[in-house]
Amino acid sequence: MKQRKLTSEDTFNDYPIMTNKEKEQFCDTDILQEIQDQMEYAEISKTKTFCMRLDLRLPDALHHTDNRIFSRFQTLFMTNLSRKGLSPQYVAVREQSREKHQHYHELLLLDGQKTRCITNHLKTAERLWNKALGRSGENSGLVDDCTTFRSGVKGSNGVLLDPNDPEYEAKQNDVFYRASYLAKENTKQNTPKGQRELFSSRIPKDINSPRKRNEKKQVSNGV
Repeated sequence: MKQRKLTSEDTFNDYPIMTNKEKEQFCDTDILQEIQDQMEYAEISKTKTFCMRLDLRLPDALHHTDNRIFSRFQTLFMTNLSRKGLSPQYVAVREQSREKHQHYHELLLLDGQKTRCITNHLKTAERLWNKALGRSGENSGLVDDCTTFRSGVKGSNGVLLDPNDPEYEAKQNDVFYRASYLAKENTKQNTPKGQRELFSSRIPKDINSPRKRNEKKQVSNGV
């Protein structure tokens, strides 16, 4: 079983995250780091970034222990978004409770110059998830729009990150906080041996994030 690197701190590299020391609710730092890397790459590769979430689950009657259906879906989904010129990036995780089969949580980062609404992307995801499952129809209810919290309170999904927005940093922190849900330790202990639980788009190896560049600048200035 994978040895996890967990944190119970309130922040990760200055970003707020969902943890609770008293309730022993921890976050996996490898997943948090991937979220940070993807968000900061989006910051330098896109003028504006549209961030949204979606969840995917399998039909109750279908029992697959591997990730082939998700991988098939993800290839179809990313190809569709790329053809629309949306420069898609993603971080996705597999989770599984003891009594149920796996489900997936996903963060999408898209070109905010070309899209600012979740509706069409969710419809596309529903259609392609059904296609990956070998089912027909678009309204199977297997794709969640992530607008209802566990408490039942309705929330929002879809945040535009614009560096010229006075509230940019606050919105960036809010996106990271929501995305840190993907890194929660709970329901990740039941992944079968040999199955991946973290998926993400490729980032060029020679890219330095804005935060890293700023840190280097501070060091060079003796801060």
